[in-house]
Amino acid sequence: MPWWAWLLSVVLSVLLLLGLALQLMKLRIFGRYLRENKTDQLRLQLKLGFLALCYEQGEDEQGEKRSRIYPLIGRLLPAGFLQRELPSGEEQGAGWWKSLLHRESRSSMHQTIGQVRPLLKEITWSRFDLELSWGWGEPAWTGLAAGGIWAAGGMITGLLHQYFTVAARPRVKVLPLWSPAGLRMSWEGELSLSLYSCLKFWRAIK
Repeated sequence: MPWWAWLLSVVLSVLLLLGLALQLMKLRIFGRYLRENKTDQLRLQLKLGFLALCYEQGEDEQGEKRSRIYPLIGRLLPAGFLQRELPSGEEQGAGWWKSLLHRESRSSMHQTIGQVRPLLKEITWSRFDLELSWGWGEPAWTGLAAGGIWAAGGMITGLLHQYFTVAARPRVKVLPLWSPAGLRMSWEGELSLSLYSCLKFWRAIK
């Protein structure tokens, strides 16, 4: 076999294996959000095989908002290894929001949403748990709002089934607090999609 034929076969084999990897490997995204006592805590984790990237946002002991991002490789690296603290305050991400809300960006944003919507079925939700407990201190108003929130929870479940692939039944739980007034909301979710789908999303967004 000539050397160029051998080289061509190796390149084709590598491309074939890469294509199979893009189809089979899954990107898993875990999310957790908690709002309690007027404080927010957010944790996101993107996992691809043994590699994971974590993002956390919350408040420190002094009540200042802090966020950090750090990688994980299987169980070899402890949480916080090579962590990098991100800037806090209102300036974080302000430029992105200003560009998104700019008048010239609205048409491209609507076009992007139209292109991405058919791809949403390639996203699989394997977990969606939302729990809300709150009260206004007035039983009548609290009960009236509970009915509206139950209806909104049904709409969320319907939209998930309509636009995404749902592997497990979404759970929405509402717990009215008759006394005293307060608010607590917690959400946990997990979704997955193939690397090939990620490339299609990136291409549509770009």
